[in-house]
Amino acid sequence: MSVGLRQAVSASSDTSDMVSAKEVLNELDDNALVAHMVQGDKGAYRVIVERYYRGIVGIARRMGLVSGDAEDVAQDVFVRVWLHREKWRADGGATFKTWLYRVAVNRVIDLKRKPQFVDGTELDEVPDETMSAVDRLAQHQEFKRLRIAIKKLSDQQQIAINLFYDRELSNQEASAIMGVSVNAMESLLKRARKRLREELKTI
Repeated sequence: MSVGLRQAVSASSDTSDMVSAKEVLNELDDNALVAHMVQGDKGAYRVIVERYYRGIVGIARRMGLVSGDAEDVAQDVFVRVWLHREKWRADGGATFKTWLYRVAVNRVIDLKRKPQFVDGTELDEVPDETMSAVDRLAQHQEFKRLRIAIKKLSDQQQIAINLFYDRELSNQEASAIMGVSVNAMESLLKRARKRLREELKTI
């Protein structure tokens, strides 16, 4: 076998091993991935980023950040996760996802308190290609009305709506992220839904 061929075979083998390792990591749950990450495993860290990056960007967008700022928040959160990975501990039984989203929510709140903050709240519309042009226009108008109504909610209500409906988290998970009791979370959602219904009647 020539030197060039041996190098090509070796490179192919290395690539295959990397793909295989990533596939194994993708099968792990958060606890196992975090355990690997704490030990300095960058592969596990990359899987965690891929698993939750878009979710954090989505939370930041729903809380009023424009696309660029939302991306910055996600990047900042994951930089902190890596730099402080050895300090992470399950906080009162909270899952890693809950802790991660809590960090993201707090980071967004900090940014929104700055005087130069520009509200860029928007909902992601996913067009249904099977719908007629008239139906798609009607759907767009409904999204627009809902977006306007949501922006009239309090910050706490917007966060609650986002976590429960957009992120599809349970009341228990959402309450842990917001640092309130489950009962308080349910009350917050109830008031938010009532306010949304009232606002939608006027739009």
